[in-house]
Amino acid sequence: MQRTRVTPVRSCRVCGAEDWHTFLELGRVPLANSFVTDESVPEQIFPLALMSCRSCRLMSLTHVVDEHDLYEHYFYVSSPSRLIHWHMEGLAAHYRSRLDLGPDSLVVEIGSNNGDQLSKFREFGCAVLGIDPARNITAQARARGIDTVTDFFTAEVAKRVRAGHGRADLMMARHVIAHIDDLHDVVAGVRELLAPDGLFVLEVPYLVELINRRAFDTVYHEHLSYFLVSTLQRLFERFGMRVVDVAEFDVHGGSIVVTIAHADSRHRVNPETVDARVRAEEEAGLFRDEAYDGFADIVDRLRASLRSSLLDLREEGLRLAGYGASAKGVTLLTTSQVPPGSLEFCSDTTPEKQGTLVPGLGIPVISPEEAREREPDVYVLLAWNYRDEILAKEADFLARGGRFFIPIPEPQLVGGERAAISSAARS
Repeated sequence: MQRTRVTPVRSCRVCGAEDWHTFLELGRVPLANSFVTDESVPEQIFPLALMSCRSCRLMSLTHVVDEHDLYEHYFYVSSPSRLIHWHMEGLAAHYRSRLDLGPDSLVVEIGSNNGDQLSKFREFGCAVLGIDPARNITAQARARGIDTVTDFFTAEVAKRVRAGHGRADLMMARHVIAHIDDLHDVVAGVRELLAPDGLFVLEVPYLVELINRRAFDTVYHEHLSYFLVSTLQRLFERFGMRVVDVAEFDVHGGSIVVTIAHADSRHRVNPETVDARVRAEEEAGLFRDEAYDGFADIVDRLRASLRSSLLDLREEGLRLAGYGASAKGVTLLTTSQVPPGSLEFCSDTTPEKQGTLVPGLGIPVISPEEAREREPDVYVLLAWNYRDEILAKEADFLARGGRFFIPIPEPQLVGGERAAISSAARS
């Protein structure tokens, strides 16, 4: 078996500094999207830990796993969640109006996955192009008519796309920038491909919300970086670009959509969204080590509480299963040292995951149809970021006496009535 390459991070991928504050060690765990298809092949495990750059306050993993091993065959596809699709439709409508996009406009998406976001722009008549390294998923995108390049986005790829398609009026990168190690190369590519008055829109989990929600399960090997608005400002200013707007959305556990333009473009900075957030980040203490040390203490207590809560439920004789075979769930269960046999199965709507085993835990992933035939007493809601939508969807399960264990921001059992089963994680 070929070993996956992993390298320690030395210098900051935003500012180049080497002054790091390491504050959270989560152990050695498998890759969160490496769902097991061959039990005879030993699983590889890698260090998972966080540090903060004292210069620009990028939060980063301490180690980087080779991108080819992570993404050339990928299990994650865009969520079927109605809320996510409404979010994508809202973004498409907003930027169509802001830039007056139409048939003569080109929209390029970095990390386009199966083309769900681009399809919203195609409905407006725009020309669209996706760029994504996952061969299995880009094949799905092309099958639905979304022109897609199977490759990692780099400055060199940007030059080729510009030569073949012209410059882009709008570029997007939703939940992908955090996955990329060489950010300078990517931003250089954006600068190369983006039209003079075009906009680059990136969406990332917001570090402020990650800390506020105690969402440590957002940390896994694909997520190399965790951003403040001030950190993104520093990154793009190095390349003659500027952050002009920021909007916050309650998706993926709390995300920001950041709008970036060339510094000499017609687009002006919105101080009510950009400057105000930078001030709030400073007032929250996120430019100091103490904030990160405090977060680490909370996470350590929360992990212990999660483990003890789930073991207590098992000791009561209740049957437990996972709801949503998410990458977040792998981090949550493995780093909390939940015994592998604690969950009987994990239900997931993604066909590619069904019939596999959850990394590091050996939990079989089955379809929702099969899960209904094996209904547990309690579902551990690993996809807790879709909590309200899932609870509404599973109203019949709850009416039959079933319950959901909500792990974040603190352990809570939800059934006919809501009751916290542990307050140990409260700060």
